[in-house]
Amino acid sequence: MGIAQPPLTRQIKLLESRLQCRLFGRTSRSSKLKVASEQFLESARAVVASADHAIAAMQRLGSGQAGQLTLATAPSLMLGALPKTIRRYRKMYRSVDFRPLEMATSAILQAIQTGAADLGLIRGVDACPEIETHLRWEEAMVAIVPNDSPLAAKDVVSVSQLRSEPFVFFPRHLGPFFFAAVTEHCQRAGFRPAVSQEARQWSSILSFVSAGMGVSIGPQSVAVLLPKAVTSVPIRGFRTAVRLVGRRSALNPAAANFLKIARQERLVP
Repeated sequence: MGIAQPPLTRQIKLLESRLQCRLFGRTSRSSKLKVASEQFLESARAVVASADHAIAAMQRLGSGQAGQLTLATAPSLMLGALPKTIRRYRKMYRSVDFRPLEMATSAILQAIQTGAADLGLIRGVDACPEIETHLRWEEAMVAIVPNDSPLAAKDVVSVSQLRSEPFVFFPRHLGPFFFAAVTEHCQRAGFRPAVSQEARQWSSILSFVSAGMGVSIGPQSVAVLLPKAVTSVPIRGFRTAVRLVGRRSALNPAAANFLKIARQERLVP
C-alpha cells in the first residue's frame, strides 16, 4: 500500500471507531475481513467509482469534450463551407450535443441575447453592445438574373446596371442588416431597389427570378441553388460581411472548441 505498518494500523482503528464495528478478524499471523466488512468494502468501491466518474465527467465538460452547443445560422450560410466545419467538429467531439438552428438574422441576435444559442452566424454589421464578434470574413455578392437577360452574358456587372430592373427580395425584418447593406450599395449607385416581389427563402427568390419576375442580389454561396433558367454574375466591388458572434461573455468550452475549428476552416469558398 506504500505506507508503513504503524500509520496503516492507526487509520484502520480510526475507521473502526467511526463505524463502531470491527473490520478485521486478527490473529498473530494474519488479518481477515469480516462478513460485514466485505459488504462495506463493496459500498466503498462504488462510492470511489462514482466519485471518479463525476470527476471524469466534469473534466470532459471543462475541456468541451462533452456538453451542449447550439449554433444558430442564417439559411444561406449553410450553402457554403459551414457543413464541412460542422462535420469536422462533430467528428472530433462526438459526445457534445450539437444543435443547429436555422433562422433569420434578427432571430439569431435575439437567441444569442437570451442564451437560446451559444453562437450565431449572421450577415451584416450591427452595434448591439451585448453581441461580440468572434470571427469575421467577407463573401462576394452576385447579381441573380434570368438567362435571357443581357446581363447573364457578362463576366462582371456593376450594381448600377440593375437600376431599371424590378427586384425579388426577402422582407426587411428577416435580415435587416443584410437588407440595409444591399439597399445602401444601390443608393450609392444612384437608385433604390424597386422590390416587386418578396419571398422568405432563397429557393423561392430564385424561382421567382427564373419566372421572369425580376432580378435579385445575393451572396455568392446561393449560386449552388440556381435553377437552369437563372445565372449569377459577380458584382464589381460589392462584398458582404459574415460574422460568427456570441454573447459578450466567456464562451462555454464546447463553443470555444467550435470557434477554434472555424478559425482553421475557410467557411466561405
